[in-house]
Amino acid sequence: MLEAAATSFASILVLGAGFSIAAYAYHKSYKHHVLKKMANAFEPGDPVLDLAAIGKNIPLSKTAAATHWIGRPEQDIVDDIVAGHEVGHYHLFIGEKGTGKSSMLLEAMRKIDGDGVAMFEAHADLEIFRIRLGKALDYEFHEDYIGSYFSERGPRDTTALLDIERALNKLEKVALKRRAKIGRPLVVIINQMHLIRDDEDGKDLIELLQQRAEQWAASNLVTMVFNSDDYWVYERLKQLATRMEVLAITDLPKNLATAALRNYRHRYFAEDLSNETLEQIYDRVGGRLNFLNRVARSNDMLATCDEIKQVEKTWFLNQCWILGEEMDDDVMDQQKWA
Repeated sequence: MLEAAATSFASILVLGAGFSIAAYAYHKSYKHHVLKKMANAFEPGDPVLDLAAIGKNIPLSKTAAATHWIGRPEQDIVDDIVAGHEVGHYHLFIGEKGTGKSSMLLEAMRKIDGDGVAMFEAHADLEIFRIRLGKALDYEFHEDYIGSYFSERGPRDTTALLDIERALNKLEKVALKRRAKIGRPLVVIINQMHLIRDDEDGKDLIELLQQRAEQWAASNLVTMVFNSDDYWVYERLKQLATRMEVLAITDLPKNLATAALRNYRHRYFAEDLSNETLEQIYDRVGGRLNFLNRVARSNDMLATCDEIKQVEKTWFLNQCWILGEEMDDDVMDQQKWA
């Protein structure tokens, strides 16, 4: 009986030790695999570039810029930032919608084939923001970790903000290894920062991102680039900013705007516009790239200009709350729903 008990105890001990060693080996290999996947997300080639090329019918070759993109004065600055040559700061790109901020970032990424760069779109919902961050970094937030089956608390028993913090912790480890190997920082671009809600959750998220951006800029690990169409993001970031650089993207001046319109029209219709027509269009819609592209695609360019002016005028009047002397106070409510 004593011999049988000893045999059973030895068997249980061997099985327990075997399971423990296997679990420890899985845990270590899983953590190594997570860092390897995240590092692979910053290798050359980026799905963002492929989607942009398909959506805009742009070739992926590095010689496409001269015929499909309009060179802006800020492009050289953006190229240095995205290529990792501008260190010690994080950046806020701010400007009206359609001025070409995202296009310049994509063009800078295309020149280096997305090497060392990750880009994703912000969102008002923190869960969706978390998922998009995980997709850009190729990080699963331990949702595929089978070791959680044997634990009391799962890895998703937490909040989206804590998951974002964990993802940034992993990114920091990857950046440390890459800096020792290559010597330049990673670049993380968050597009459409203005979509984050200006509430308590949004403030917590922006504070978290800015703290990491300040820390990484000081250590030259990661260069964060925030892209926004709205001014309130700058007001929020400037309160704690010490290493932030702001790049204001405005409409094109007249000479560049007319050159852009001429290139767009020649690309879409193989038509060379006269200087008089170019000046007429510029006088109507100015130098915003989004407007110039829409006008160049249309058959009746001047009519499209008038449509753009009407839409912008309607939006402006809805924002101004113009009141006359003989109008009652409740007209504001009527105008709000008109």
